[in-house]
Amino acid sequence: MLCDYIYADLAKAASLYSQLTGGIVELRESTAEKAGLSDNKRHYDFKVFKHDAGGSSEERSAEKEVRKPHHALFVELEDALSRNGYLVDLTRSGASLKEPEIRESLRAALCLKVRGRAVIEDYARLKEIAVAFPEIAKLINRSARSNIESSPEYAVLLQRIASAEEKVRGADNREVRARAKSELDGAKRKMRSLVEESSEKVGAVEPWILEGLQTWINTYLSTIVNLRIYPSLERQDEHVFGHLKKEWLEDNDSASLHFTYGSFPSEELTIVGVVTSVPESAGEQFDPLAEFAKEASTPHESVERAFRGMFRGFDGFEQVIRTCRYPRVLVQPLVVYRGVEPKAP
Repeated sequence: MLCDYIYADLAKAASLYSQLTGGIVELRESTAEKAGLSDNKRHYDFKVFKHDAGGSSEERSAEKEVRKPHHALFVELEDALSRNGYLVDLTRSGASLKEPEIRESLRAALCLKVRGRAVIEDYARLKEIAVAFPEIAKLINRSARSNIESSPEYAVLLQRIASAEEKVRGADNREVRARAKSELDGAKRKMRSLVEESSEKVGAVEPWILEGLQTWINTYLSTIVNLRIYPSLERQDEHVFGHLKKEWLEDNDSASLHFTYGSFPSEELTIVGVVTSVPESAGEQFDPLAEFAKEASTPHESVERAFRGMFRGFDGFEQVIRTCRYPRVLVQPLVVYRGVEPKAP
């Protein structure tokens, strides 16, 4: 199978590989220097003296080579994790993430592997779109209006209106002229209204909404690129997701990634990641503030409870962003790729 690697966290993979095998994975840099001697001397042999004319020149060139672990490292790491019982391979079982046995196995395992349809969510890109959205909306709507106004049908309507105006001006009866003019003005207003309605392809968004979106992203999601993998189209409420660090994307330009694969890739992707959260169906049972439930407390305990309560209060906002709730599973991605099996000859 050939793999188109989209993301590969080399640092985390090297750490796990070293722990499993006892080996060391490192980047090696070597510099080779080549030197060549060019002799441009001309020899003259006389009876009285010997003279060398010309000279010698030396050329040196250096070649720098950086050897990085091949992507085969990730294949070996995946095999080692599987052999040693640290990997749950959901691509083979096809089991539901709601099955208690699967969730228990995920809690006991270090890593999981899953393949399915994917969604990529780059919040920095979303913020850029929010900033430019008003101008983009104006451009799209102006383009639609221009298409309508340059159409042959619109030209015919304008011509008919111009002819009707001529007739109105030529009418001798004042009442007839006034009535015709009123009908003509109504027809103009209706046409303008239809043009405006047809050209408003993108509705306006109030500035406070766009500004609030930017503030929210700057506070909680400034560097987040989420990848969500849905292993089953029949169970679309189940998925595995994790944050992709931009420095480990094979193409560091995330705009290029979106252009190549899109935010909603049509091909299935595979992710291998470290399991970091498997929520319970009954919700979180752990309460770190339970120790302050007693009524009586010393002054310093009250201060501590107040400050720690503020952290727990902000947890509610962070949970809105982290969105790790049952039956989802959160991972720290090690590698993301599109795998293709060879076709039979």
